[in-house]
Amino acid sequence: MIPTKNSKAGRFYLTHLLVWILFILYESLITIIISGKFWTLLDYFNAYFINIALFYINAHYVLPNWNKKRYYLTVFLVVVAIVSSALLKYTFSEILFYMKVTAVSPFRNLSLGIVNTVWRSIYFIGLSVGYWFALNIIIERKKVYDLEKNKLRSQLQQEQLQKKLADSEIAFLKAQINPHFLFNTLNFLYNSSLNSAPQLAEPILLLSDIMRYAITDTPKTGKVNLDDEIEQINTFISLNQFRFDHNLQLAFNVSGDTSAIEILPLVLLTPVENIFKYGDLKNTSHPATIDLVIQGNRLHLTSRNRKLKSRKHIPSGGVGLKNLKLRLDAYYSDAHHIHVSESDEDFIFELQITL
Repeated sequence: MIPTKNSKAGRFYLTHLLVWILFILYESLITIIISGKFWTLLDYFNAYFINIALFYINAHYVLPNWNKKRYYLTVFLVVVAIVSSALLKYTFSEILFYMKVTAVSPFRNLSLGIVNTVWRSIYFIGLSVGYWFALNIIIERKKVYDLEKNKLRSQLQQEQLQKKLADSEIAFLKAQINPHFLFNTLNFLYNSSLNSAPQLAEPILLLSDIMRYAITDTPKTGKVNLDDEIEQINTFISLNQFRFDHNLQLAFNVSGDTSAIEILPLVLLTPVENIFKYGDLKNTSHPATIDLVIQGNRLHLTSRNRKLKSRKHIPSGGVGLKNLKLRLDAYYSDAHHIHVSESDEDFIFELQITL
């Protein structure tokens, strides 16, 4: 069972009650052995209730407000508490004696009664000081424990994030090939196709543009112009239209002011790639849509598509999206949000970034 605040408070009060019962039984046993006298319940109430109240008042109200520069105030409050407890005990004792509830008043000898009462008050205040110190030690140790626990948790999370980023970078490096060899090959294919297969020239040029954008080093800021990213999405869509003889049912819509906005490269291309990988893009009654909306410094990308019948279960936590989340976590921290919703037929991806 998970402990609740009520159960912890209950255990706290029960522990204090048991300790006071044992304390009273101990002192009563000593009194009975020495004097052979038995007290009434009201006598016990008079002897202990006010002192116990003084104990908690001093521990939870007087001592917590201790100030080295105003120590006299704490001393004054302690004296007031002692005098007040003595007056209350005197008053209550006289009432019990007057009502003949008790046969002997502890203040029969007034000076001796006052001395005993003040001494008992000082005794309980001393106990409360020890209790207050012990309580503060426990509280401080818990604070230190919580701080160390949070520090260790933060270090563990940082290490896990660094490991994930390292894994992502390794996966990215594995996917790279020699750019010089790649572009020489694409140029060869493009030049060859101009004469032998003109219909292939433009797709090869589009592919070359995409690869050059993906491989070329980004600026020191690590970001590119949003217009460049949008251009690559259009290029990617055009290239795939060539693959399927321009029969793909897909609309890419952009709204808002995209100028002077920078973004991490390729973060918008990943969800677009997933549409071509898992989406049914030949369904004329349910065309796929990609909507990019810019409002101030907020970017909102939404893609909707029907699933391929052969791929009803799209892995919403696939490698591409996992790497995307890692990059967004590293660069945008809490300023981004990814939401994926799907049914047996449809798949919806939403990405929000505060740029």
